[in-house]
Amino acid sequence: MKLERLLLLLFLLGGFLRAAGTMPREARVEVGSHSIGSFDPRHALGGGLDGYWEGETAVMYTPESVRRMKEAGLGPVSVRLRTELAVEAWHWNPKGTWSDPQHRQGYWISEKRPDPSRPILLSYGYKLPRRGATTDEANDDGYSMLDDGDRSTFWKSNPYLTSAYTGEEESRHPQWVVLDFGKPVPINAVNILWGEPYAKRFRIEYANSGRVYFGKHPWNVWHTFSHGVVTRGKGGEQFLQFAKKPVMVRYLRIWMTESSGIAPKGSKDPRDGMGYAIREIMAGGVRTFDFDDHVAHSQDKKQTLCYVSSTDPWHREYDRDPKVEQPGIDRIFQSGITRGLPVMLPVPVFYDTPENGAALAGYVRKSRYPVGRWELGEEPDGQRIDPRDFGALYAQSARAIRAVAPDAVMGGPSFVTADVQPNDLAYRFDKRWWIRDFIGELKRRRQGGDLRFLSFEWYPFDDVFASPVLQLPKASAMMDRAMKRLRGFGLPLVIGEYNWSVWPCRQEVDLEGALLNAETAAQFLCGGGDAAYFYGYEPNNIEQTYGNWGNHLMLLKRAGSFVPVASFRALRLLTHRWIDHRGGRHNVIPLRIRGIRDRALLGAYCVKQPDGTRSLLLVNKDTIHPLRVWLKGFGEKSPVTTTYSAAEYSWQPDGQNGHSSRNLLPSTRRIPAEEPVSIPPWSLTVVSER
Repeated sequence: MKLERLLLLLFLLGGFLRAAGTMPREARVEVGSHSIGSFDPRHALGGGLDGYWEGETAVMYTPESVRRMKEAGLGPVSVRLRTELAVEAWHWNPKGTWSDPQHRQGYWISEKRPDPSRPILLSYGYKLPRRGATTDEANDDGYSMLDDGDRSTFWKSNPYLTSAYTGEEESRHPQWVVLDFGKPVPINAVNILWGEPYAKRFRIEYANSGRVYFGKHPWNVWHTFSHGVVTRGKGGEQFLQFAKKPVMVRYLRIWMTESSGIAPKGSKDPRDGMGYAIREIMAGGVRTFDFDDHVAHSQDKKQTLCYVSSTDPWHREYDRDPKVEQPGIDRIFQSGITRGLPVMLPVPVFYDTPENGAALAGYVRKSRYPVGRWELGEEPDGQRIDPRDFGALYAQSARAIRAVAPDAVMGGPSFVTADVQPNDLAYRFDKRWWIRDFIGELKRRRQGGDLRFLSFEWYPFDDVFASPVLQLPKASAMMDRAMKRLRGFGLPLVIGEYNWSVWPCRQEVDLEGALLNAETAAQFLCGGGDAAYFYGYEPNNIEQTYGNWGNHLMLLKRAGSFVPVASFRALRLLTHRWIDHRGGRHNVIPLRIRGIRDRALLGAYCVKQPDGTRSLLLVNKDTIHPLRVWLKGFGEKSPVTTTYSAAEYSWQPDGQNGHSSRNLLPSTRRIPAEEPVSIPPWSLTVVSER
């Protein structure tokens, strides 16, 4: 009777567990005996260093901070360039020369000769007073001069896209201005207050849908107003009425193909007379005695949204932005954070001059600092840069660098993301046509060899309020699609930075961020990627994005100490168990996975370390079910498993005071060779032959 009751109890308990969804699932993993690729983690797995607000850099590069950062076991570093995102020029060396030294303004070139008595510890971004974009990808605290309501300010295009620097007709690189009204409004007239130089030949166009930001749009979404073509522009204030009846317009574009070439009075720099300048734009509907301007003119984000093809990098000494502080070149190389390994160093392209980039290369070369890759530009898709224009600027920078450092390995352009989402109008579009046009521009200039690698950033999720339980299993397929698209260009692939989202969020300090970051690195390197750099390397604070508290970090600054969050533990698990952080050739071993229905819930990646032992990384992306994994072909000895899960880490949300309520080291145990590996839900496990 007692036995029957016990059996009944076990039966009911089993039913309860099945109903609760906690019964373990099973999978079979067959480990191959050959190699399908290799990488060296001392060159392939690193961390990204970025710019921050004034005063923050020194704290991040103290000896204690650097020591704690290096404990993660990451190898090389990638330096990110915040000025390119902020529509700013980069004074990478505070010493340098102005093109107009008397007024301390104009075009800046940093000093290329090292001064051992004055190492470069900090550098800054400088706002561009001839800015045309309303928004930017950094602090986003600037605005456009096209509709700021001030007739003394103006937008001006980049002179380095004119015939004087490209050696071609200006129509090869048309410059444009786009107004986005947010919704269709009635338009049949514009009033343009031209600066100098003005456009002699231009046209007014409109569109109501599509991705409108990239110059000659491949799907012809633009329509020219019937009387919107001007072939003999005279500058000044120019009022144009296209028709009696207004047209409903969401986007308005001014497309400029011939410049007057006239500089403002008193100008001594020929670049002042190159390109196009506009002081203010009005656009609306004309009635009998009235012009109804639909452009909101304001010196903040309340203005009508503006995008422009390029911006003149001219600026002044007092335009320095304390919110865009970059670590100095000497601080980076002398702090110890590089471990003496070659660095991926950025070069400003879109909001700077080729001369300033070449001076940087000269400084680094004379200082004998090791640079493995030069990354030209950052996030052109986020800046809405036309690929032909970017190609022309890239080519000029590459030639200037090549003259200083003939052996430089150059590449880029560090896309915001390489993933695609349907109907996306800004970031997540298929980059292949953009890359084709960009590479085509370089080849046309006989500089195709100056692009030696393709780089992109990897932030798979824009919606920081969506359930990570649903998001995380999608990430590996997203990465597969992105790599497949980019491999077609035959260039090495580099992830310049990666984390959960471009936005600070809780997921980045919680367990799901740790799982994503570990799998991103493993999947990319096992899939043939050249190098991946984790973003959030420096110690940092919790920040808020639309009520979601978190940040890109692995070490949380609290009360004068650095507290590891889940991503730190996960990265260290990779570098000290899955791979050998000391470096050497790691062979990628193929796997065959069977038995699990939803393949997206299991990530599996195997390498053979330099000492001949194999290690297998398993990622259980199921939040409910444990996983029992039977291994085949993994060796005869009893393997060692190291697991990181909710048993070791838990995050307690509390706004800016959020903290880990449980923060333990991964757990390690040895299991008999014939037994399956038991993996908890929502966890990382490394199985090693050691």
